[in-house]
Amino acid sequence: MIGVYRPDRIVSNSELAPNLGVDEEWIITRTGITERRFAGDHETVISMSAAAARKTLEATGTSARDVDVVMLATSTYLSNTPAGAALVAAELGCTGAAFDLSAGCSGYAHGIGQAAALINAGQAENILVIGAEKFSTAIDQRDRTVAPIFGDGAGAALVGPTETGHIRRTVWGSDGNRAHLIRQEPSWDVLRDDRTAKSPTLIMEGTEVFRWATTAVPAIIADIAAAGEIALGDIEVFIPHQANLRIIDAVARKLGWQEESVVVADDIRRTGNTSAAALPLAIEDLVSSERAKPGQLALQVSFGAGLSYAGQVFDLPKVA
Repeated sequence: MIGVYRPDRIVSNSELAPNLGVDEEWIITRTGITERRFAGDHETVISMSAAAARKTLEATGTSARDVDVVMLATSTYLSNTPAGAALVAAELGCTGAAFDLSAGCSGYAHGIGQAAALINAGQAENILVIGAEKFSTAIDQRDRTVAPIFGDGAGAALVGPTETGHIRRTVWGSDGNRAHLIRQEPSWDVLRDDRTAKSPTLIMEGTEVFRWATTAVPAIIADIAAAGEIALGDIEVFIPHQANLRIIDAVARKLGWQEESVVVADDIRRTGNTSAAALPLAIEDLVSSERAKPGQLALQVSFGAGLSYAGQVFDLPKVA
């Protein structure tokens, strides 16, 4: 089961474009995004995570005391300690293990892999895997390489032992030699030593990320299908990281996955890139719009800062 939280405020390209010195078509052509959601001043990664998780727990009839683990994947909870997951757990009334996952955009898929492993090992029965981001206040809204792309939101999946909804083996990895392609500048060390330094923000080398994604991700997807002992031709629903519509289209074309044969998630058009929250938000969009149905065979993959990636084949869940 997946529950999500989408902030109320819709930010159109017409609102962003003047500050970036571009027009609306410039944004659509390069990203495929027409609008995104921004959280309000009163909303945080913690509050959005809790809101999404409550929907999931209520829809499944699961008590907070029956949740063994809370995992929070995020890049925009800006306190090193305590872990944001512990605060989310407290909001929900959970007292089991709680920890954060720092794997950039691929954090949620890493969490699903960890949750499946813990359950298969008998270490837990019910695990909340949450992806949540508030990028609207974490990036430079005058930087045209990132400002048109990122949005805010949260998604929470309840993972537990079941005869249906099987999660197959996770494929994950990293390429730290390309870590500079998505990075924070300045570092906290620089800010500590130089109090006149600008506030840290996200820097992304978009062209290089595009080249890496369109070259490397199709092979990663083939590995994910093989690990799940599934032929690529058997996949019914494809949930790629909602990084950029041009990347999504390029990867789908390389795999021969057109809309006629495979349903391809494109929530980025209306939600933007929500990093660790992108996969659960995209799944919720597909199921709630009835473009896809629970139980269909799906493949998800996410990638981002690190560079890191993770993904798995699974049966599409219900949504709250």
